[in-house]
Amino acid sequence: MPETNKNRKASGRLGVTLFGGIFLLVGLGVLAVGPLETFYQHFRSSSWVSVPVALQDISVESHRGDDSTTYSVHARYSYRFDGRQYSSGRVGYDWGSDNIGDFHRQILGRVRTAEARGELRAWVNPASPGEAYLVRDLRWKKLVMMSVFGLVFTAAGAGVIAMGWRRQSALLAGKEVIYSSERYGHWVLAFMAFMFIGISLPAVIEIPAEWRKGNQLILVALLFPLVGMGMAWGSWKMRRNWRYYGALPLQMEPSPGQLGGDVAGTITLPRWIECSDWRVTLQCVRIRISGGKNSSRSESVVWQDEQAPYVEMQGIGAAIRFVFTPPADLPESDDEGREKVEWRLLLSGPRHPVPLDRTYAVPVATGSVRASRPLPPSHVDRSEKKAALLATAAAAEQIDVQPLADGLRLVSRAGRNTAMAFMLVLMGLIFGGVGIGLFIAAAKEGAMLYFMGLVFASVGFPMLLGGLFMAGRSLQVSIRDGQVETVRYWLGMALWRRSAVLSNAGQLVLSSGGKTSMGRRTVEYFHLQVGDKGKQVRIAEGLEGRDVAEALEGNLIRLLRLS
Repeated sequence: MPETNKNRKASGRLGVTLFGGIFLLVGLGVLAVGPLETFYQHFRSSSWVSVPVALQDISVESHRGDDSTTYSVHARYSYRFDGRQYSSGRVGYDWGSDNIGDFHRQILGRVRTAEARGELRAWVNPASPGEAYLVRDLRWKKLVMMSVFGLVFTAAGAGVIAMGWRRQSALLAGKEVIYSSERYGHWVLAFMAFMFIGISLPAVIEIPAEWRKGNQLILVALLFPLVGMGMAWGSWKMRRNWRYYGALPLQMEPSPGQLGGDVAGTITLPRWIECSDWRVTLQCVRIRISGGKNSSRSESVVWQDEQAPYVEMQGIGAAIRFVFTPPADLPESDDEGREKVEWRLLLSGPRHPVPLDRTYAVPVATGSVRASRPLPPSHVDRSEKKAALLATAAAAEQIDVQPLADGLRLVSRAGRNTAMAFMLVLMGLIFGGVGIGLFIAAAKEGAMLYFMGLVFASVGFPMLLGGLFMAGRSLQVSIRDGQVETVRYWLGMALWRRSAVLSNAGQLVLSSGGKTSMGRRTVEYFHLQVGDKGKQVRIAEGLEGRDVAEALEGNLIRLLRLS
């Protein structure tokens, strides 16, 4: 291995260790000074002596911060032990301030009641009489919250360090081997499930009490454990997939993949698997991470291509070979900064008894190196013909093309693109509902919530209306002797008409109709338009996939005999 690669590997491991170590130390620190220290003090003080005390003062003090107000109990009391007078200000095991439940006011009431009855006592350490506790209560809510917080950070730190070290490239036959994200993905999902369920546990415990107080909004806390359970289910399925099919390592050749050359490689199967529909998808994904206090991550697919790989026997197993030739002007892999570029290879295979899906992050750089083992021409030719037939069939299924005496009629039916319409309606309802809720709450909480409600509503309601329009829209187009007439319908009602002149194939233009993510894959939608005198008139819409849109375009050129 070149010296530069070794240095980069060592530097990467050091960075991962330092980053994960911060989380690990924070988690262990919280556990040490929180639950472990509390249980230790509770156990240690179990044999202390109870003595009467004289209370000088006790109060609950509030501490206002940037985001919330916290509370703490302060007291002064005195007591006699073995004939000597002592004083203390220690109330219980707690340190600092918090706003978890109404523990502080409960302690204040109990202490004052015990003092009024002449029953106030403290627990004194006979080995060191100056050390005493006024109460020995365990705050279970706080202990659970601190335990979850500490365990989450400890697990996160340890997981980052372990996965960071293991993720460093292994070597096989002197070339880089890449394992799919599912290798550790199930652990990541399991950790996220643990975090969502664990952190929401105190709020879930409070639901009965808050409901009795009339706080119906507390039910929102159930969303977090429900999401956590969904992640746990996903983790179990991913783990089952990994154990059933094995590691399936990928060896790139050339490595890295080349923009201007080939992105190619081989995935090794430990045993032969019968499947007639292997699919490999290569994606270029742009990842944006926003700055600020509440950072967010968003992904968008810049480019995507799919092919049927070549599968050949290899001992008792098999090798899945693929070769892509992406455009040279695409961005290369870049994991620096807040705007990253990641190239992903998606493998899908048999659906039964366990669905096979794997995702690989592959390095891609600018270059001109070609694959030393191209796919057999017979396989490529057969795959291209099959893909063309499937695209033509899909185009005919999505858009009705009906012959007329002197032309064609195209019908983009209503009720298609249900996935995109459903997502728009769902997101619109969520954002719009939150906006309405904030408007209602603003009457009590203040004018700031009106502004937040307006922001959510201005995002949600346009999405809702757009989704409803998409669900009910249809388009009818007639093309006669080069004259294009279109009629837009919604739920069967005519809304508007458009016209254009179509005289040559160059006027047909594909435009983007949006994208939706279906699991790991991104589905692109396209519209087919006619350009005429500076205007664009749509003649087909919502075509699922570029290959389908191009198949329809080619079919129209042939049927209309456009040059």
